[in-house]
Amino acid sequence: MAERLQNLWLQLVAWIWTPDPPGQRHPGLLRWFLQVQMIIIRESQQARIGLRASALTFTVVLSLVPTLALGTAVSKGLGAGDQMRQAAYRFIERFESSVGPDAAEAAPAAEQSEPADQAKDSLADHLHRAVDMIFNYVDRTNFATLGVFGIVGLLAAVISFLSSIEQSINSIWQTEANRPFARRVMDYLALMILLPVTVLLALTTETVLASPAILEKIQFFFPLAWLPFLFLKLLPLVAVVATFALLYAFLPNTSVKLLPACIGGILGGISWIVVQAVYIRMQIGVARYNAIYGSFATLPLFLMWIYIGWLVFLAGAEATFAVQVRRHYVWKKLVLTPARRLALAFDVVLAVVSRFHERKTTDRLGLARCLNQPAYLVGHVLDDLLEAGILRHVDGEPGGYVPAGPSEEITPAEIVNHILGTPGLTPAANPLAVAALHGAAAALHEKKLIS
Repeated sequence: MAERLQNLWLQLVAWIWTPDPPGQRHPGLLRWFLQVQMIIIRESQQARIGLRASALTFTVVLSLVPTLALGTAVSKGLGAGDQMRQAAYRFIERFESSVGPDAAEAAPAAEQSEPADQAKDSLADHLHRAVDMIFNYVDRTNFATLGVFGIVGLLAAVISFLSSIEQSINSIWQTEANRPFARRVMDYLALMILLPVTVLLALTTETVLASPAILEKIQFFFPLAWLPFLFLKLLPLVAVVATFALLYAFLPNTSVKLLPACIGGILGGISWIVVQAVYIRMQIGVARYNAIYGSFATLPLFLMWIYIGWLVFLAGAEATFAVQVRRHYVWKKLVLTPARRLALAFDVVLAVVSRFHERKTTDRLGLARCLNQPAYLVGHVLDDLLEAGILRHVDGEPGGYVPAGPSEEITPAEIVNHILGTPGLTPAANPLAVAALHGAAAALHEKKLIS
């Protein structure tokens, strides 16, 4: 029975990963969906997004007040006052309103048996209390009394927080190269300015559209009276989806196409809203933590809420990665034999040199698409070529690679020596292996990589 199930699974996997016919850019919707889901599951395990979500939760605890202080300062500079706090209140109240008066019935029976004085605080109450505590600290942040070193420390905490997010996203995209520090600082500061502005625009738009006078004028342009109310309900969801898509496209230090970023933003944003609503509606763990921690129950519930949010956010990043690399993803992992490594090294160098002659650079994923090879194999070969000094990474260009010197000086024998090993460095090696390496180098001695 087990063998039969295994054979059925292998047949299903073979059907799912059947190569697309020539001229067909996309498989059927079902095969596309299954391919994306399988990539998400495998890569989530390899990237250990659960562990990274835990690390980001800890980072948030350390840097939440400095980050919100900077964002609130930007909001107040725009004349928005306490809108960041109001945005947090409104976000929780939306989920709280969805719980309704029957929320107690949705709680697990075991939790319902707790004493009333221990279970009286709902999850929304704990989240409100956490928001009040955080913003009370934020309100007490006085930039005038911090001084230069205090402001520098605050900015360093914010940059460290955003850098941790970028590193987690880069691990999902399997890119190790980081942006230059100066560029990261400028990009993060721009992000810290744009995100509060986005929140303010969303709040302002929602407030304006909720005005009865404005609604009456808007209904004139809609054929159905319920459309404006549907638009108001969907506005927060659209704002979350747009924010997720922006982060998925902006944070990875590689080229992310618009369509995968949008699909990842839609999947991640909707999943984030749904999971948060379910978490609050089910009142998960409220009575238990109230009984154990008492008045300190706010802390574990708040941490769990943040952890779930990060877990969904990283899963959305995995979805973006899966959609973009699906066509060139190899489900059956290939062994990088010396022959395959050498052949791929020649192909990578030729592709990089060709792009360089066109005054362009290319990143790892671009090379994988160009050569129709798995990205992880291309990454291994790129590491070898970088270490050998044949290629180099261009600073300020996301994942861009160029020849390390004049392309006409790169010889096939040099690539063979670095990929298979230099014979002169292995005097104690087996004579047959040394003879084979000498023979390979001699056969390519007078040949040129670029004719």
